[in-house]
Amino acid sequence: MRFFEKRRERACPNLRPIRGRSCRKAHLLLVLLVVELVVPSLPSHPLWNPLWGPLNLRAEQRIPFRLPPRRELLKIRSAVLKTSKGEIVFELFPETAPWHVANFKYLADKNFYDGIRFHVHQPGKIIQGGTPRADRPDGGPGYELPPEFSEKRHQRGVLGMSRKPDILNPSRKSHGSQFHILLTNADKMNGSFTVFGQVVRGMEVADSLERGDTIENLTVYIRQ
Repeated sequence: MRFFEKRRERACPNLRPIRGRSCRKAHLLLVLLVVELVVPSLPSHPLWNPLWGPLNLRAEQRIPFRLPPRRELLKIRSAVLKTSKGEIVFELFPETAPWHVANFKYLADKNFYDGIRFHVHQPGKIIQGGTPRADRPDGGPGYELPPEFSEKRHQRGVLGMSRKPDILNPSRKSHGSQFHILLTNADKMNGSFTVFGQVVRGMEVADSLERGDTIENLTVYIRQ
């Protein structure tokens, strides 16, 4: 055991004061990096993380659309989410989260969300949906979005995009399709998640949603 500890200290000399914990963390990150480089050559190789579900570490796909001109993008101002519990109306924020708003429109036009179930629910705190398969908590469209953090605060009714934790996502990119609605204020999320909308009508519907409830349709409107 002593010999192993000495070898570990030599492998991570700068991490010696933490007695091996940071060294193990560095080794884990190294393994994940190797997997990122090797797995893309395989047809399919999802890893399972007990907290975040299967993590597909294949090569990241590019965003499949181009960002519209700003004058056109700013016309995308509202969305209606029809659920099994009723409708929720959002005001969208294209001026601070252009990629997220454009992506919401792109997926809505493709009927991506139709029939998808909400898979994360913390009563009184948050409701989240957007994975095509309930048994794949990390499922999505196959791409991620650049972070668009702003000064908008995470308050009750905020529409935001989920993302993987920093250790697996150091660039802090947003998920391609999984969004959440906050049911209470959450200041600890400020500056860490992208806010791209706000509930303006139907908050009582959001409060009533539970895990397993269904998204029937999403419509994103362009202001003429």
